[in-house]
Amino acid sequence: MSTQHYQLRLEGLEEASGQIKAAELHKVLGALLKTAERTTRLLATGEGSSQGARPGWLEASIDFTITGLETGSTILEIDAPLLSETAHDQFSQTEFWRETPQPTDTALDLAALAIDEAQSEGSSSERFDASVLDAVLDFQKAVQSANICYKMCSTSNARGSFELSETSFVRIAERKRQLPAPKAFMVSGKLDEIKHSAGRFRLFLPNGQKLLGRIHPEFLQGESLRGLWGKDVTVEGMVHFKANGQARLIDARKLGEKVEGDDLFEALPSVADPHSQSDLFPDFSGTAKKDDPMILWGSWPGEEPLEELMAELN
Repeated sequence: MSTQHYQLRLEGLEEASGQIKAAELHKVLGALLKTAERTTRLLATGEGSSQGARPGWLEASIDFTITGLETGSTILEIDAPLLSETAHDQFSQTEFWRETPQPTDTALDLAALAIDEAQSEGSSSERFDASVLDAVLDFQKAVQSANICYKMCSTSNARGSFELSETSFVRIAERKRQLPAPKAFMVSGKLDEIKHSAGRFRLFLPNGQKLLGRIHPEFLQGESLRGLWGKDVTVEGMVHFKANGQARLIDARKLGEKVEGDDLFEALPSVADPHSQSDLFPDFSGTAKKDDPMILWGSWPGEEPLEELMAELN
C-alpha cells in the first residue's frame, strides 16, 4: 500500500532531545489518531464521531506506522496510507463536496487542514465539528508541559502541516464554544441514497441545495426507506450546523412521504435566519433547553389543519 511520510516534532518537553515518556507518547498518538479519524469521518459522512463500530475503510485510513524516534527536539517519524486506496468509495461522490481529498492525501493531511481551519477566523468549518475540536484539544492534555508545541509536516506534501501551541488551544476552545448547538427541524426534499455508506442519505431541496442525513438507529431502519428513494419526503430530526450557521447534517428520527402543507419546510435550516422553521413552534423555543427537543413530534403536517400552520407564520 502506498504511503506518505510525516514528521511530528514535539518542542518544549522536559525530557532530553529525542526522548519522551511512554505515557505521554501514548496520549500524543491517541490525540493524533482521534483527530485524523474524526476529520476523515466528517468529510466522508457528515459527522465526526459515531457510536457504531469503526468501519473497515476508516480503520485502514488511520493505520499509521511509527517508523522512528529522532533527535532535534523529539521527532516522531510516521507513515500514513493514501485515502485514494483506503477510502476511494467514500469520497467518490465528488459532486457533493466543496473540496474532495487529493489523490495523494492521507488522513493526516485532512487532520492538518482541519487544525489550520479551526484556527482561522471566519472559517465555515467545512472540515471540523465539535467532535473534531475535542480531539484536537486532547493534544493540550497529552504532555505535562506549559511550553509544549506540536509541529507536523509532510516530507512530500505541503498540505500535511500544522502547528499547535498554548495560544492555539485557547483559540480552538473558543471556536468550539461558538459552534451553534443542534436544533430540531423539519425539512422537505427528494431523498437520495448514498452508496457505500449505510444509513446515510442526501436530501435535494427544490432550490438546488443539498443536506446530508443520517438515519437514527433508535427510531428508523434503513431497510424501511427502500421504497422512498427518489421520492419527495419530509424529515424530522436534529440538524447539526457549521460554524457559519449553515446546516451540515440532519439526524433523522422520523421520515415519510411529503404531504400537503410540507412546502413550508423546503428551505435549508439556518441558525442565522430569524424567520427559520423554529418560529412555527413558539412553545418549543422556550423549552428546548430543559426538555426533549423532539417534543414537536406530533405536529407532523397533515395531522393538524394547514390553516393553523399558516396562521403561525403571520
